[in-house]
Amino acid sequence: VVLLARRAWTEATVFVLALLQPRGEIICARHAPATPFTFALLTGSSSICHSLRCSIAIAHELGHERPNWELGASRLYRVIRDDPEAFAPKHRWAMDWYYPVLAGVETGERGRHRLQSRWAAFVMEERGVRCVSDRPWVTAAETCECAMAHLAVGETAAANQLFAWAQRLRNDDGHYWTGIVYPQEDYFPANETSTYSAAAVVLAADALSGASPASWLFAEHDRLPAGVPD
Repeated sequence: VVLLARRAWTEATVFVLALLQPRGEIICARHAPATPFTFALLTGSSSICHSLRCSIAIAHELGHERPNWELGASRLYRVIRDDPEAFAPKHRWAMDWYYPVLAGVETGERGRHRLQSRWAAFVMEERGVRCVSDRPWVTAAETCECAMAHLAVGETAAANQLFAWAQRLRNDDGHYWTGIVYPQEDYFPANETSTYSAAAVVLAADALSGASPASWLFAEHDRLPAGVPD
């Protein structure tokens, strides 16, 4: 089982890096059977960058050198920070706003500036984070992920505040509604409680409380390899 897991981990990382472009971005997907899409997404590439650094950390723990993985992660890191034109425009989506911070690419003062720059566009005070800037659609996942982004740049008060607001979406049975529309306060889509929303809540709770050995993963990015210093 261990050997199969190691093989799957290696093959998954190689598959992702096969979509690395000369500029440094990673194409978001492939069509069947194998034709790559023609564009990269900032949110996806930010998440991939964090995952690649985790993969490199696993390799180091197992005593493996993976210089090509490190080079790919560093190139991706730099293009996210320095070349926004490399990615399909998704300016209205909250994830494109905070994911470079959540994923540990925009850190320190850069990260704080990024979060402050569009707080007013995406955050509904006392309610949470809109999934898009032009609709009053607050979601549990975006609110909790944004909380972790603030935590990563040392803004613990804002992180706790956002997490507290996310509790407005908690159902009586402990599930979390995917989203809520204001001012009607209708839950959407169709009264959905989604696993990804619950997962974001659990990750944020762990990051804020330090409850598990992995609680630092989205809060202390300098502990991961293959980053580029500010």
